[in-house]
Amino acid sequence: MLSDYLHSGITPQEAYPQPRAVGEGESPFRPEYEDYIRHYPGRGTLKVQISVARGAYPIKNVMVDVAQILDGVRYSLYNDVTDISGIVDNMVLPAKSIDSTLNFDVDEPEAEYMITIFHPDFEEITDCSVVIHDKIETILPISLVPKTGGSNRGEAG
Repeated sequence: MLSDYLHSGITPQEAYPQPRAVGEGESPFRPEYEDYIRHYPGRGTLKVQISVARGAYPIKNVMVDVAQILDGVRYSLYNDVTDISGIVDNMVLPAKSIDSTLNFDVDEPEAEYMITIFHPDFEEITDCSVVIHDKIETILPISLVPKTGGSNRGEAG
């Protein structure tokens, strides 16, 4: 049972194994995502802060998955667990270049990502969207709702 993982003594690294190493000259992504990276040459960072009781208490060991959906295919870019402060950070993600952001003649969408949050004792949050901007750290605070707390949903903000 998933709720037993917190009391099992298993470290987050054991519970969420690392992906295999990518060999030299090999790409971990499909060509569509490589095109996306070329189309969005800027880089921004994402920091996710997970808490309960509207930010009063951080929650550790929460699984955070950052994904990009391209042509109906979900690409999971980062998955990690929160630290004792309820934080996962330093996630570097493609974004519109700052030049194209400032050029109002260019009509291209912002770099939007889907965040999924999971912890066995709290309501799961699926596909919470966040926009990443070039040379900016985006901080996404998320407050979770305990599963025993009724039918309320988790909330971002």
